[in-house]
Amino acid sequence: MAARTLWLAGLLLLTACAAQPKRDEVFLAELALVLAGSYDNLAQSRAGGGHSALRLVIAPVQVPLLGERVFYVQEMAADDPRRVFSQRLFVLQPVEGSERAVLSQADFAETSRWRDGHLNRDLFKSLLPQDVRVRGGCDLLIQRSTTGFTGAGGSACRIAAPGSGETLRVEQRLELDAEGLALQELQRDAAGVLVRGGEADPWYRFARRADAPW
Repeated sequence: MAARTLWLAGLLLLTACAAQPKRDEVFLAELALVLAGSYDNLAQSRAGGGHSALRLVIAPVQVPLLGERVFYVQEMAADDPRRVFSQRLFVLQPVEGSERAVLSQADFAETSRWRDGHLNRDLFKSLLPQDVRVRGGCDLLIQRSTTGFTGAGGSACRIAAPGSGETLRVEQRLELDAEGLALQELQRDAAGVLVRGGEADPWYRFARRADAPW
């Protein structure tokens, strides 16, 4: 009887452990929940310092080709959503067994096809491999901070400058919490000269808006 009782207790313990979500899965779910949203930096732009007034949307979309946690990201003028400055995809992948995640980025081969994708998220179910170009070397490693999450990229990120096609070296960082998202992107040419991010405060500080439906 005692042996049977111990066996049953062990079985219940194993079942309970199996039912509990893994540490990396919990972290990824929390990060994905906070990352998605609608943002603007109106307060920062009005305070001076040379920052353009921008609106940023980060909408969860279904792209099985890239992974389970994919987000459409669109940056536009805060006062005119028809003026779209950039579009891309964020892809979150867990670092197994830890409270860390990798954020990968992908650009569209034809940006006009996916414009305003946050308003028609079913559009991304048709995305094919030739529709995107993953930014090699531009992953950000994200982990917890005292208030939310923080992330930083390595030194291998390279992109082509719009128009000229010149290769630029990119350094990226982010800070994220329930109140907003701060992004820093420094772009340097072959001579090391800053072509983006040369403001006195290189961070773009976005406050969370209340108009995101997701």
